[in-house]
Amino acid sequence: MRKSKVLFITATDTGVGKTVTAYVLSILLKARGCSVGIMKPVQCGGNDAQFLKAINPFYAPEPLSPHLAFRRAKIKFDKRRVQGCLKKLRARHDIVLVEGAGGLMAPLTDKYYNADLIADLKAQVIIVARLGLGTINHTLLTINEAQRRGLKILGLVFCQTKPGKKGLPESTNPQEIEKLSGVKVLGIIPYLKSLNQKNILRQCQNLKLNV
Repeated sequence: MRKSKVLFITATDTGVGKTVTAYVLSILLKARGCSVGIMKPVQCGGNDAQFLKAINPFYAPEPLSPHLAFRRAKIKFDKRRVQGCLKKLRARHDIVLVEGAGGLMAPLTDKYYNADLIADLKAQVIIVARLGLGTINHTLLTINEAQRRGLKILGLVFCQTKPGKKGLPESTNPQEIEKLSGVKVLGIIPYLKSLNQKNILRQCQNLKLNV
């Protein structure tokens, strides 16, 4: 097996831009000549995996917390299936991006969380956060729990999910969180009207991907 890297993309909350971040990172890494595989182990409702062209081992139709969505769909989550899919992707790619469902502590079963899956996949963590008011608290809590569990955090990505001018919180939060946590900010993804590859390469070159 080639020595590929596994980057797990988690977030401070739902709807903060994980899927867009995964797609942007894949475009930027491919532009650098990397072979990139994408996996979304768990999909509950929606079609993110199709948008990303990702391998999707577990799918439940309802947009609920994974453990509840699986229970209602009578699906039994098995981490070994995810590990098997990852092994195949690692054999073919330099970098594998794994997008989590929900945040770090979203439960996949009654006793197994995204954080547990990250540890079992031996992945480095990229935390996606929103720019606006409240993100300092949410982001620091996520960082603290990841560190408490011994997970390796590669860095933070802030994603602007709505159009509009940045206020003082949006302009200062990334620097404040980096200073308070000591975790590196990899960059900010601006609001993207178009997910065209040329547009992404033009607007997202600020991201510092030291992988």
